[in-house]
Amino acid sequence: MGDVLDRLRATWAIDRPNGGHDFTLLSSFGRCYASRNRRGEPAFVVPLAMVPPGAVGRAGAGFELTGHPSLQFQYEGRSWEGAAAALSLRDMDVVESFAVLAADVVQRLGEDATWADVVGIVSEWQELFAPRGKPTAEAELGLWGELWFIAESLDVDATLLGWRGPDRDATDFFLNGRSVEVKASRANRVHRVSQTQVSRPAGDHPAWFLSLWMKADPASELTVPSLADSILARASDQRDAWTRISQAGYRSGDRRHYSASYALMQAPEWYPASTIPRVHSADAGVSDLRYRVELDESRREGEEGSSALWCHFHGRDYGGQK
Repeated sequence: MGDVLDRLRATWAIDRPNGGHDFTLLSSFGRCYASRNRRGEPAFVVPLAMVPPGAVGRAGAGFELTGHPSLQFQYEGRSWEGAAAALSLRDMDVVESFAVLAADVVQRLGEDATWADVVGIVSEWQELFAPRGKPTAEAELGLWGELWFIAESLDVDATLLGWRGPDRDATDFFLNGRSVEVKASRANRVHRVSQTQVSRPAGDHPAWFLSLWMKADPASELTVPSLADSILARASDQRDAWTRISQAGYRSGDRRHYSASYALMQAPEWYPASTIPRVHSADAGVSDLRYRVELDESRREGEEGSSALWCHFHGRDYGGQK
């Protein structure tokens, strides 16, 4: 899918006049075409044998699907007429997501694809794009930390597979027998935790906390949307990556709500989960405890241990050194 995505981005980056057509076809992708509609918006056209009369399209966050029983096509000197499904981008803020949707259509449609096939694929993406609204500051900060952790990995695919955050697990990542809970905070070594995150979060397997001290920084370009875009650009299966990011809380339709940019104040610190303060007893019937902890700097992993953990989870040491 990566090559298709690169070609789609390059095609839509070129602003060409419409020429009076419903859709100006710019580049072919098998039986499909990247194009621009009469409004000059990026579009993706799928020629079909027929579109049922009264076919009902779909509208997502920033895009729409319409069915056309008859359109006039022109491409590389050849003209013809036929039915087609057309995806049009209405909001340039979600162009990256739209490109992933178009690439998924290319990958999944067969030669004898029907209008119903196109609608089925787009309906799945409609759910992934549907906005959820503005997140809390804590939720945005927490998701930023998890996406940053994935984006920093040499092997994004492996880290995505080990990501447990979307499943609401007791730990954020579990890879090759080790787990890590990524904690982002505006206060150094101060975090909110749940009892399940500190009490054997990975059973008998070794578990760590990664403490991130962050501040909002308007000069930083690292936001939840930019980190998501970076991950998608490197993931082999963009559809699965989008699904997991969506389950974790970020939808393409909410892009404008995730505007906070952050910078790390110092190198992240690793702490064995066994060293995290915890509540040792509670009344019967009390569950799902959440509380604030202040980490003891003296109990963090040393340089050698931290280096080994970075290499385990990211395939390289922190700071980009392999």
